[in-house]
Parts: sequence; structure tokens; C-alpha cells
Amino acid sequence: MREIADGEGRIWMAEIVSHGRTSGYLNPKVHRPVVQFSCKSAAAARRYEALPVGRDTLEALSDGELATLLDKAKAH
Repeated sequence: MREIADGEGRIWMAEIVSHGRTSGYLNPKVHRPVVQFSCKSAAAARRYEALPVGRDTLEALSDGELATLLDKAKAH
């Protein structure tokens, strides 16, 4: 797990919730690990986004890359 702050100063917790163990041939998007962002400092919906291609862990991302992933993440 990693913590990150967004542009509004809210603190988010990022953790991998799915390791993407389905077939990459059947669905490349689902095949990638999925990150869940949970807001710790305010009431906000959880957000989800797949890790970039070639990255399998949160530690493989820089703080800037993680912030970009949070910006792209969508609530479900």
C-alpha cells in the first residue's frame, strides 16, 4: 500500500485489489493488476484503474506516475 495526495490536498491510499490473473488474450485490460484508491481524509468514492503495461507492483511506479494513475481512475 502507498499513500498519495491529490491536487486538492486529499490523502488517498493505493492498494492492488486484483492481480489480473485472467487471460491476456481474452481481455488485455482485465489481465493487468488493478489499483484501488480509497480516500482517507474525506468522504469520496473509491476509484479504480489498471496498472500501466509492464508494471506489476505499486513500488514500480514513481510518485508522479501514481498521481497520474489516480487522476485517470474512475469510481465504480
